[in-house]
Amino acid sequence: MSLRFDALVCDLDGVVYRGDQVIEGAPEALAALRERGVRLLFATNNSHFTVEEYVAKLAGLGISASRDEILTSAVVLGEVLEDAGVDATGAIVVGGPGLREAVESAGAHVVEDPGDAGLVAVGWDLEFTYNKLRVASAAVRAGAAFYASNDDATFPAGDGVLWPGAGAILAAIEVAGGRKATVVGKPHAPMAEVCERRLAGATNIAVIGDRPDTDLALGRSRGWTTILVTSGIISKEDAAGVDPPPDLVLGSIAELPETLGR
Repeated sequence: MSLRFDALVCDLDGVVYRGDQVIEGAPEALAALRERGVRLLFATNNSHFTVEEYVAKLAGLGISASRDEILTSAVVLGEVLEDAGVDATGAIVVGGPGLREAVESAGAHVVEDPGDAGLVAVGWDLEFTYNKLRVASAAVRAGAAFYASNDDATFPAGDGVLWPGAGAILAAIEVAGGRKATVVGKPHAPMAEVCERRLAGATNIAVIGDRPDTDLALGRSRGWTTILVTSGIISKEDAAGVDPPPDLVLGSIAELPETLGR
């Protein structure tokens, strides 16, 4: 199969690395794509880490990336909140440093008392507790604006198993709070719109990911080429049954450069 694209929206977890382990051949593949003139945008639903932390992690794995080439669902949420006008709003944040930074960059300030919160922002939280559930759901029930970075049910950890993702945490807060959140990450429109702004001028965008329901769905919604890899949450056997099927299925991103112009 011959593919033609001049920009690639590239997922991270399960595509470039899994946990702290780089996917074999990923650094070389990404370098080869750059040499061919392909613009890269690393777009992840993981809102836990800051952009600086992602730049440093990729560098440690042998992959060079600028701040502008990193897009997290937390960054997207920060832009959405800024447009919504949350300046000086108290916010309950269930998530990591990346989400907190994004909320604060939009002008909100983090509070602990649900009575002081006009906003609840939810993401992947490795220290999620019953008390966080209680506080966040109380603020939601009281009418606070309710946003989530993403709703991925699971997260591909480095130990070969799937951990509960932000979607599992979000589901608990939605049930206890009695309301659904506005979700901004893949495959939802806010993430797609920011991707297109970052890649302005590209004539043919492709997306590569390990999740049919997020990465591929994002690509289909914008008419992009869709590439599924089986190095993350989905097996080669299960990939054969994905409906609608992606444009290309690969064992990993390491195989991608050889498909260009073949």
